[in-house]
Order: sequence, then C-alpha cells, then structure tokens
Amino acid sequence: MSLRFRLNLLITIMFLLILGAGALLVIHHARGAVEEETRSTANLTLNLLEVALGRSGPEASALPAILAHLARFEETRHLHIDLLRPDGTRESGFPETSISRSPAAPGWFVQLVEPPPLKLTRNIAPTQDNYGLLVVIEADPADEITEAWSEARNMLGLLVVFCLLANCLVYVTIGRSLKPISSILMALDNIERGDYRSRLPHITLPELNVIVEKFNHMAEVLERSRAQNRALAQRSLAIQEQERRYLAHELHDELGQSISAIKALAVTIGQRAANEPEILQSTQTISNTSQRIYDVVRGMMRRLRPVILDELGLVPALQNIIDEWNDRHGEAFCRFDSEGEFSDLNDEARINVFRIVQEALTNISKHAHATDVSISLTRTTPADPTPAPWLRIAISDNGGGFDPLQTPSGLGLLGMRERAEALNGHFELTSTPGKGVTIQISLPISGESRHVRQG
Repeated sequence: MSLRFRLNLLITIMFLLILGAGALLVIHHARGAVEEETRSTANLTLNLLEVALGRSGPEASALPAILAHLARFEETRHLHIDLLRPDGTRESGFPETSISRSPAAPGWFVQLVEPPPLKLTRNIAPTQDNYGLLVVIEADPADEITEAWSEARNMLGLLVVFCLLANCLVYVTIGRSLKPISSILMALDNIERGDYRSRLPHITLPELNVIVEKFNHMAEVLERSRAQNRALAQRSLAIQEQERRYLAHELHDELGQSISAIKALAVTIGQRAANEPEILQSTQTISNTSQRIYDVVRGMMRRLRPVILDELGLVPALQNIIDEWNDRHGEAFCRFDSEGEFSDLNDEARINVFRIVQEALTNISKHAHATDVSISLTRTTPADPTPAPWLRIAISDNGGGFDPLQTPSGLGLLGMRERAEALNGHFELTSTPGKGVTIQISLPISGESRHVRQG
C-alpha cells in the first residue's frame, strides 16, 4: 500500500467522520426544531381558542360559536382539530378529514426527526345545544418535517460537496507533493544499475529536499570512488601485464637460452661419443628432456604474453587461441567473426580484449557444458565523427546458463567486468537457466569515459 493511498485513505476516513458528525448535528437540530414548532403551534392554537370562546359569552349559541371559532384555524398548519361528542364520535373537524398528511421527505429522515405524538384537549361546558363537547388539538408535523428536510438536504448537500472537493484537493496536493518520490526512486534504480552520474533537481518541500541533497552527495561520492577504483584497476592491470611481459622475456632470454644450450651440448657430446652407446643414450635423454622443458616454458610464455598478439595483431591472436580451444574441446565448436579495422588499438586495449576472450573460453569449458559457442568482434564507426568509435565484443553459448540474481558471479566474470570497466566500457550479462549465456561488452576506442551498465 503506497504512502499516497494511505494518506488519502486516512483523510477520506476523517472527512467521512466529519460528514457523519455534521449529519447527526443537522438531524438533531431538525428534530428539535420540528418538535418545538409543532408544540408551540398547538399550544398557541389552544390558547387562542380559549380566548375566542371566552369572548363569545354565554348568551351566544354554543355550537355555532364553537364551529365559527374552529373554522378560523382551518388554514393552520401542523394541526388537526377535532370536535368530539361525549360518546367519542366526531362532531366536526378541521381539516375535515382526520387522515394525516405525509411529509415530502425520505422515510429514514422522517423516522429520525419525527417528534412523539402530541395531543391537547379542552372541555367545553355543556349547554342546551353542545352536549358537553371536547376539543382535541393533535400536532401534525408533516409540513414542518418537509421544511426541515429541505433545509437539511441543502445543508447535507453542501457538506457532501465540501468534503468531496476538499478530499479531491487533498488528493491532488498530496500527489503533487509526493511526485518527487518517483524521481528519487528512478534515481536510486539508476544508482543500482551503476549510473552514478544521476542527480536530482531541487525540491521545494524542505523534508524531501534534504533527501535530495543527501542523495546527490552520495552519488557524487560514489562516482568519485568509482573513478578512483577504475584508475586503480587500470593501473593494477597494466602493472600485471608488465610483470607478465617481463617474466615472458626472462623465460625466453634466460631459461630458453639455457635449455637450448643444454640441448646443444647434449647433441655435441652425442656426436663425439658415437661409438659409446651408453653415453649416446644419455645424451639423447638429455636432449628429449630439454625439448620437453622448452615446450613447457614456451607454453608458459604464451600464457604470460602471447607473442602473436605483438607480432600479428589482435584478430590473428584471437583466432589462434580459438583454434587451439577447438582442438582441445572436440565436443564443442567456437565460431569467430570480426568486422572492422583494429590495428589502431593501443597495447592496453589489445591485451585486455585478448584476456577477456581468453577468460570467457575458460569459463565456458569449465561451467557451460556448451556445444556451440560464438564470439564476434565488431568496430562501430558512427556517421557523425564527433562520437568516438566503439569496439563491441559479443560472446554467447548454448550451455546450461544460470540465474544472475541467484548465482554469485565467479572470479572469471568479475575479472572480465573489471577489465571492461577499467577501459570505461559497458559490461552486460544476460542468462537464463537452460538457455545459455550472452555477454555484450562495448569499449570506447578513444578511451573516453562512458556510462557503464552492469548486467
């Protein structure tokens, strides 16, 4: 449940409570007004009737006088006036029908505001023509309830409209106030993907602006730290390759020459002792052993620093290690394609691309159990000369694959990612269990820093 929804839910509940309290207050006042109005009208009518009868005097004919006085209250609202005989039968009434009128209001409102029944009576002294009549004044709140409903309806309608408008205004205001949170979440997602250049604009809300300032400071620190880590990794890789080159040269110059000298001496001794079989056998053993040691040393030199990379360039070096990998793995085949010119790559870029492909082949042979592997090397040159050209490496296999979110990256993948990022490039890995692995690496040939996306 989002914060905006919860806030609006609480405010809506508060408005509903206010609306309910307002409705109860309006109904309470309406009920009091109806009861007070009907009671006062009935009392007033009874008092006026008593005054009128008192003025008529005893000499007047009682019944015609009573009826004349009652007729004056014909138009009186809220009342039913009946003139009853001593036996309870109706002599006359105003209005003529005793049926109560129905108020023009909903039933629930009538039940809530209708007052208790009110009846007022007055006995008329018996004379020769009135038999001792009884005047019964009964309150009829129908008209008053109708008026109360009209006023209450307007008041309740105004209250409902106010609550709806206020709730809509609060909803819009909260939405606009919380809108920067979406920007903050997007910026955090960018940080998670490695885009440390993300920055948030100034926000007018002080509470959220504090978060914005802290976020921008955090992103700046992370960007600076990443730049330092890249520089450190680049320097570390450069030193590592320098050490490998130095060791390869030492092995070639010192150990290689020494082994060649041992082999030459063994051949010379064998030639001089051609008539001594034991010595000849020993020299042959020394020569074979020297050759095996030299082959091992040459393999070590090739792993430390591929000579073909310096002599023939990047594409022949990659084709060579891929051919050797195919020879060693008869159950799988790796296809290699290249497009573009790569002769202008500096030494650092060449050796890192070579190591990335080398590490990828090692990972595939150890973990993928693939039968089909594809590696492509492409140089993309934009039509606009302003952007730098890119070197793109695509490596894919049809092996078992894995879930990148559940399986931690091994040292091989981390090393490939580190080399790509050290050259200010992109590294993106996509994989699904059972559907192999695809790695996309893009490196700016000019060496300019670009956005790094981590897969």
